[in-house]
Amino acid sequence: MPDETSLYIYGAPPEEYTTVTPAVSPRQQQPYQQPPPQQFSGPPPRRLHWKEVLSGLTLRPLRTMDAVRDQAVWWPALIMSALGGALAVFANDASRKEIVDSTLATSVPALGMVIVIVPVFCALLGLVSHALATQFGGNGSPTPFITLSMILVWIADAPRLVVAMFAPDDNAIVAAIGIASFALTAWLLTMLMTRVHELPWPRALGCVAVELIALLLVLKLPLAS
Repeated sequence: MPDETSLYIYGAPPEEYTTVTPAVSPRQQQPYQQPPPQQFSGPPPRRLHWKEVLSGLTLRPLRTMDAVRDQAVWWPALIMSALGGALAVFANDASRKEIVDSTLATSVPALGMVIVIVPVFCALLGLVSHALATQFGGNGSPTPFITLSMILVWIADAPRLVVAMFAPDDNAIVAAIGIASFALTAWLLTMLMTRVHELPWPRALGCVAVELIALLLVLKLPLAS
């Protein structure tokens, strides 16, 4: 019987013995299996409070978008849209004059309709942008994009509304701030689309184009009272 290290086969003369590969045990023939990676289970990401969402979107918008890309904030979005709609009425010369000159029986229902219609209008615009994003390959949820876009629209437009309340519509400063606020709105909505739906920025800009045009025509340009 051969030993454990080599097997000698008699080939002819004794001086020409040949050595064959040493025998290998069955345990050594099994392939090496890498142990599975260790799984770490930690707490889920913390949901930001609405105050942190508002301050973060104002001061650190990109970082906050990454943190709340899966979080819906309905109440802050609805309240900000209602207040923004009311400010938009007073920021327009014609509508402000009508509200001031009319009686309470006329002005209060008109403001009430604005407070209700503007949030619904902004939510529908966000829904349209989300529907376009899904057609372009977006994979985000509708409610985070809709609510966050409603907040970003009024954060970007707040400087224009404040200045327009104390200046006429044809003022050059109001026009310059309006152009800057519209550009800021377009950038914020595009960045939000890229983070929520994970789309490249050209597709993201195309998805929010309808929303931007509607905002420009209805809320940002003083076309009619």
